[in-house]
Amino acid sequence: MGTDTTASPLTRRRLLTLTAAAASPLIASRAYAQKGSAGFTTNSSKAANALTLVVPYSAGGPLDRASRRLAQDTTSIAHMQVINVTGAGGSTGAAMVARAGARDPLLLMGAAGTHAILPWLNPQLPYDPLRDFQPLNLVARMPHVLVMRSELAQQWRIQTPDDLLRFMARNRQPLRYASAGNGSIGHIAGKLFQTLTRVPLQHLPFAGAQPAMSALLEGSSDLMFDNIASCLPHIRAGRLKALGVTSAAPLPMLPGVPVLGESIRGLELTTWFGLFATAGISDAQASCWANAFARTLQQPAVQQYFDAMGVIREDLRLQDFAQLVQADHRFYGQLIRNNLQLS
Repeated sequence: MGTDTTASPLTRRRLLTLTAAAASPLIASRAYAQKGSAGFTTNSSKAANALTLVVPYSAGGPLDRASRRLAQDTTSIAHMQVINVTGAGGSTGAAMVARAGARDPLLLMGAAGTHAILPWLNPQLPYDPLRDFQPLNLVARMPHVLVMRSELAQQWRIQTPDDLLRFMARNRQPLRYASAGNGSIGHIAGKLFQTLTRVPLQHLPFAGAQPAMSALLEGSSDLMFDNIASCLPHIRAGRLKALGVTSAAPLPMLPGVPVLGESIRGLELTTWFGLFATAGISDAQASCWANAFARTLQQPAVQQYFDAMGVIREDLRLQDFAQLVQADHRFYGQLIRNNLQLS
């Protein structure tokens, strides 16, 4: 895949994402690997307007919750089912949608991870993120937060990013940061932090965001770059201390928490997640589905639901959303290839 090397990745303002979704009894990624896409129920075997929405991550995360809320409230599309197809950092579920074919298309709750990051980490990725999907709707942007256990922050007298940098300069033992796995957004954010500050960190990769969060809360790791939707409940409950946000501006749901880029120039990352269909559907069908989901996203109750998650809503559809996907694909290609060694 080609990449655009004209922009500086450390100064350009981009939006990141990852996040997690929920395992469903309807399907398992192991079964998919054994049976192939033909082993799943297709849309043609249901009513003409039935759809299957694939979430490529495991249970309980922001993408899963968002998918189920949209499926519930998008009443103009009947019989929509949400299934979770996990594995390979989200690529197993994404590949299932890519291979479905335009006659029996599937929907995907994709993310920056599946479409902008994995393609640069896995040369054998079983899909092309730009050719094998029809972008429909950006659902939300999702900033990340640098967090640590509140008890530890109090013990070490760390309240701000500058406090953390001073502490790390005095204590040469690298702090441990947890992530959802090698190549995850949390891993990339930690490596970018190291690159920009020249302060060593020890990376602890886990098999998903939830195990990484458990390690942080239990004390087997010290820090984590986590998405706002995942860590916000822990911050509000007092279990975690938010040191800074990776967005370009402060977040209304975290008053008083500074922007990390003010202390660490260039540390600005935000993820996104959105709806895609299998490539090859007609323009009329793509517009129909995109408009249906847009109407749902504009419902006050749905907006309140997403606001409570802490994500940032934005209405981008079809070509406008496609341009965001393409831009982030170029951005992460340059960032990963030129600036980060994800080992």
